[in-house]
Amino acid sequence: MPGDSATKVIVTQESAPIGPAGKKEFHIFTISLHVEPTEGEFKPGEVPYKFTVPTGWKWVEWGSYYYYNDETHVATPPKPLDVTVDDKVLSFELDTHLNSKGTDATRLVFSVLVEPVAGTKPDVYKDGQAVVGKDGQALLPVKTALWGITQ
Repeated sequence: MPGDSATKVIVTQESAPIGPAGKKEFHIFTISLHVEPTEGEFKPGEVPYKFTVPTGWKWVEWGSYYYYNDETHVATPPKPLDVTVDDKVLSFELDTHLNSKGTDATRLVFSVLVEPVAGTKPDVYKDGQAVVGKDGQALLPVKTALWGITQ
């Protein structure tokens, strides 16, 4: 339940963009959300999300999300995200629920597109950030670093 201090919300970067600076090509950035313990219910309702892309990358106005069940390896069909993008920050709100009924999924997965920024020095950049929730919501906000590699 939201508010249960035994439940911990975890944000994980599942894939990172790797590509040459300035080359006009798209890369998928994958971020997931789950709770520990895995049977803990998480149903806070509408939750704000804000993803800040690492140096060397910019968001493209496209994203989707789906729910995935780690036990059955079944995913729901992807749905488009209604996002607001300003190159560095991608934000949206989503009615979020995990483990809230017998058939509900254990993981919420986001796939968003990024493209390299011209003139970026080749390096591993770890200055991106994912923020889930806002102050005052039970168990939230949760913050984690995001990274990407320019070649």
